[in-house]
Amino acid sequence: MNIIFDFKIFLQQNYGGPSRYFFNLFEYINKRNNKYNAFIISPVYYNEYLNSSIFKYKIIGTKFPKIKFTGVLSNKINRLLSNFFIEKKQPSLIHTTDYQIYSKKKYPLVVTVHDLIHEIYHKDFGKKNDFRPKEKILDIADHIICVSQNTKRDLIKFYKVDEKKISVVYHGNTFQEFIHNRINPIFQFKYFLYVGGRKRYKNYFSVIEAFKSNKQIYNDYKIIFVGGGKLLDSEKKKLVENNIDLSKLIFLDRTNDQDLFNLYKNAVALIYPSFYEGFGMPIIEAMSIGCPVISSNSSSLTEVFGDAAISFTPSSISELTNNIEKIAFDNDLRKKIIDLGFKRSQKFSWERCIDETLTIYNKII
Repeated sequence: MNIIFDFKIFLQQNYGGPSRYFFNLFEYINKRNNKYNAFIISPVYYNEYLNSSIFKYKIIGTKFPKIKFTGVLSNKINRLLSNFFIEKKQPSLIHTTDYQIYSKKKYPLVVTVHDLIHEIYHKDFGKKNDFRPKEKILDIADHIICVSQNTKRDLIKFYKVDEKKISVVYHGNTFQEFIHNRINPIFQFKYFLYVGGRKRYKNYFSVIEAFKSNKQIYNDYKIIFVGGGKLLDSEKKKLVENNIDLSKLIFLDRTNDQDLFNLYKNAVALIYPSFYEGFGMPIIEAMSIGCPVISSNSSSLTEVFGDAAISFTPSSISELTNNIEKIAFDNDLRKKIIDLGFKRSQKFSWERCIDETLTIYNKII
């Protein structure tokens, strides 16, 4: 079986959850027996994960630096050349990596829906209430993978998709492979960790508000924010206006997996305050490494952490503050959450994800 992953996400993202997901599908499928051959066809790509592939000979494309105003040209090159390479491979199916349609459907098509953020928070993207960017690809797809039951419910709500056409397949956990790695503390101070973007639905500022609410925690700890790009001037202005000591906050634009592993391992806890997530990968990553999780109880997140996190209502600063205090001052509770997290994280493996994904592939060809 020849499986092709197209160029879309690898041109869009240098790093990120969706591109990591597709990269891992590609890697783990190729580690199986010779019955399955996965290829990435992306004549031009920016993605960093592809550089670490052990199957580079199955990646048809070249990495280029991401330069402003060249995206349209790179997209055109990919659209022109991809069809040629796809025809040469004669795939059994195509697993598209995003929702745009660039060519007429010729092979069985699978699409993965990660979340419904653009539909739910359409105003944040300057769109109207009836914005449905996935409609065309969902109509022509032979099967749809959702990464959580919550995403499946949202998809049916917004697109009225036939439930028989949808399967839920949970992500695997990349950090399982790091468990025995040597731990090298990056920072010598005590800190809480936040991983992800800082858009409004991410609710990141609530972490700072809760952090400041307890004088002892504010004095003794810091917060490290990973991902989300560099701190914007508007964000810095808001922090200054709220009398936040900027030395208490560390913003890391991005980090490699080894450094992220070390950040998780040495954190007092991961704080995940989002109003909405399609899955919530940092929760699994943290739990598998022994980093206790303080998470909001919204959307898919309870589905992911089960009974293995301390949860709170995302709109409640007082609940979050209370949970931060519990983790900081109650060692027995912290150890209990760590133990539960280890057990819970075992549910999410790439082997399981690949088994269930290949079952879907075999059904539609």
